[in-house]
Amino acid sequence: MVNVLITGSNGFIGNSLKASLEKQKISYFALNRTQGDIADTNTWKNLPQAEYVVHLAGQSYVPDSWTKASEFYQSNIVGTNNALEYAKRIGSRLIYISAYLYGKPISLPISEGHTIHPNNPYALSKHLAEQVCKFRAEFADQKITILRLFNVFGPNQRKEFLIPSIIYQIKQNKEIRVLDFNPKRDYIFIQDVISAIEKSMKPMGNLEIFNIGSGISYSVKEVIDYLQLIAGTSLPIYSELKIRKEEISDVIADISNAKKYLNWQPEWNFFQGLQETFRGEKL
Repeated sequence: MVNVLITGSNGFIGNSLKASLEKQKISYFALNRTQGDIADTNTWKNLPQAEYVVHLAGQSYVPDSWTKASEFYQSNIVGTNNALEYAKRIGSRLIYISAYLYGKPISLPISEGHTIHPNNPYALSKHLAEQVCKFRAEFADQKITILRLFNVFGPNQRKEFLIPSIIYQIKQNKEIRVLDFNPKRDYIFIQDVISAIEKSMKPMGNLEIFNIGSGISYSVKEVIDYLQLIAGTSLPIYSELKIRKEEISDVIADISNAKKYLNWQPEWNFFQGLQETFRGEKL
């Protein structure tokens, strides 16, 4: 038996989680795409038993979800159900890595009890997967922790995401272009996400749900200004004045439950996280 089975182990979060577990000499089994599709039940056969299952695998790039919705539903809903069945079979707690599901917030900060209102197919797929988790916790007596991650960032993130795309433009030393300066997001550094996952590896009730964010929001313009300060540049910046479909103006996580019940809170402030991310990004 291993301590942790990680799905999506070669992804942005998975790689950081593996590194942290190795440093602490915690045993794990890494499941990735080369070993099969998580939506295929055959992938889950003959896997080692684990005390905890951290389910990271799935489709996650929001713009793609509008054109490939069926792939998102298959991977994120069916794949999660397969992970749950595996966890139930071996008697392990499943830590499901969810996402921001609240749509345009009614009030800030946003607690876990806020109305769920998915505003893109990706968020819908994560919400439906959460519903499967809730059903199994209630009717199959299964142990599940759901972590709703806000805007995660850090070194080696896909270049399509905002922060790495700005860093890439800065290192090109020409100009910086974004769609819109105004949207504000609650950014959480990758190492704080790893800490939250690790602190979730403990006995709790059948179903626990926690927001994982910083409790502070920053606009796109503020992100650019901070990164230029870190880089020592003053490149011209341009907004295309394009508002994305179903754009949300501001997001702030209420993380009081994670503080209280997981004994977790962010240790990295936004500027420190940006510094570390800037150092770690390569052209």
